[in-house]
Amino acid sequence: MPARNHVELVTRTFRVLEVLAEGPAELREIAARTGLGKSTAFRILYTLKELGYVEQAGPTAPYGLSWKITALARRAGADRLLAAAARAHLVRLCQELEESAWLAELRRGAVIITDGVHAAHKLRLSLDLGDACPLHASALGKAVAAWLPEAVRRQLLGNGPLVRFTRRTITSRARLAEELARVRRLGYSINDEETVEGAFLTGAPVFDAEGRVCAAISVSAPKTRLFPAKRRAMTAAVRRAAAELSRELAEMGFVAPHWPPTA
Repeated sequence: MPARNHVELVTRTFRVLEVLAEGPAELREIAARTGLGKSTAFRILYTLKELGYVEQAGPTAPYGLSWKITALARRAGADRLLAAAARAHLVRLCQELEESAWLAELRRGAVIITDGVHAAHKLRLSLDLGDACPLHASALGKAVAAWLPEAVRRQLLGNGPLVRFTRRTITSRARLAEELARVRRLGYSINDEETVEGAFLTGAPVFDAEGRVCAAISVSAPKTRLFPAKRRAMTAAVRRAAAELSRELAEMGFVAPHWPPTA
């Protein structure tokens, strides 16, 4: 089955791109280094030029990769950059609080968990990478939703009823508007048994270099370990971590690659 699905033209195209990734080259050199016939190499290069991924200064000039393919690589790197920058903050939160820490990113109309550091406790909340965080019920989702433009927030929330996960889930849109206003005023969000009974989470927004919300960090703990001092420590620590990460993203010029978010 794999052999039947193999597309040889794709293989040949990427061999050409791999040669050009090392620097501009003439047709004869590209054909020799890829093991392709000159006519085959020329047709591949001609097509890549038409698509804008290869450029040539003149009919006899060497071929080179264009800005368009560089932009693709940069965008793919940007997808991983935020999680890489956040990792140290998640580890520090987990060590400081002895509780699990999470990162969720705003991607294609959803707040998606992209990293997490688990506490050593046997009793802990377990979330899966790739899970979507409800904008109306989760600490990560509310931390992002509170700073979205109103029109975008309405679009992502949709027109249907807000899903109830527990008896404490906010299902009234008027009540949600009040909750998100509170999040903006205080600078952090909470999920007090709104998605999982017995679990408490607190989160804070992360902003890119243009000041747009692009992610959130949260910390989770079972209610059995949640004393008032612990709750205050979790809130302060997650706000600090999110603010520090936002400053780092601004310094590195990180711009969220999935903006504006759409449902």
